[in-house]
Amino acid sequence: MNEEFGNLANVDLNLLVSLHAILEEGSVTAAADRVGLSQPAMSHALRRIRKLLGDEILIRQGAVNVLTPRARDMLGPLREVLQKTTGLLGGQVFNPEFSRRTLTLAMSSSVAYVVGQSISLLMERESPTMSLRVITTDDISDSVFIDQGADVLLVAEGYEVPHPRERLFDDEWVVVGGHPELLEGDVISCLQDWPHVGLQSARATRPYELLRHRGLDVKMKVHVTDYLVVPQFVAGVRKLALHRRRVVERMARTLPVYVADFPFPILGLGVDMVHNPWQHDDVFRSWVGDLLHRAIAMHDVNSGD
Repeated sequence: MNEEFGNLANVDLNLLVSLHAILEEGSVTAAADRVGLSQPAMSHALRRIRKLLGDEILIRQGAVNVLTPRARDMLGPLREVLQKTTGLLGGQVFNPEFSRRTLTLAMSSSVAYVVGQSISLLMERESPTMSLRVITTDDISDSVFIDQGADVLLVAEGYEVPHPRERLFDDEWVVVGGHPELLEGDVISCLQDWPHVGLQSARATRPYELLRHRGLDVKMKVHVTDYLVVPQFVAGVRKLALHRRRVVERMARTLPVYVADFPFPILGLGVDMVHNPWQHDDVFRSWVGDLLHRAIAMHDVNSGD
């Protein structure tokens, strides 16, 4: 017997399917429903998995089930193994027109505001039987892929991730105010004198750090926890904020807000695609990338950019 694979001789590889369901669902009952087993049969499978791996896999903490550290580390590689095995055994090639797969995208709420409508329209036209799941988050750690199952993370430039990335669109910081005086006077004076609306955060965002280094003592009067709603609290009043050009120029169609260039050189706000590093379905990955690029092109046409 080939020693390289000798240990597999005593392993029921069907347990990998049960393990995958348990890891993703975090529940024996939900995992059983997912793979078509009875709850007692899935409980028996979990006992066998625990014995095989020497790990509890799923443990109770208070009122909820949680994965052990080893179980969490296994989820990404296990997805990859099952995807490759499906392909090896002649699994159906992904076809967006007929697939019932769920596309899961992770992004900030501001990026979702930019691309959301176009993605929805394209999927409605081209992949009507697929489902879309959007995770609005500022988390850029691997837990987005491992715990939440994101197929793609959209992350702003300047934030480091340990995986390959591809530029989706460029963007930049702008000053947005609720009074036309912003466009009539000196923007730097407005930044200094007007009250600001900003994100409630332990750390100042990049443009505010730059303003502080430039000696501008800004007055933060309104704090919000969702960056997307910042312009709502600027509109029509003598306040200002710093935001994405793509967001505020679109909002300016319906809100009394005015947009001026940020007055100092600063790193841009481009957004990159980061594919799930444990997702190796090349056909699916290529389709998702193309979908997102076309969604941005559609947004640009509709915005008149």
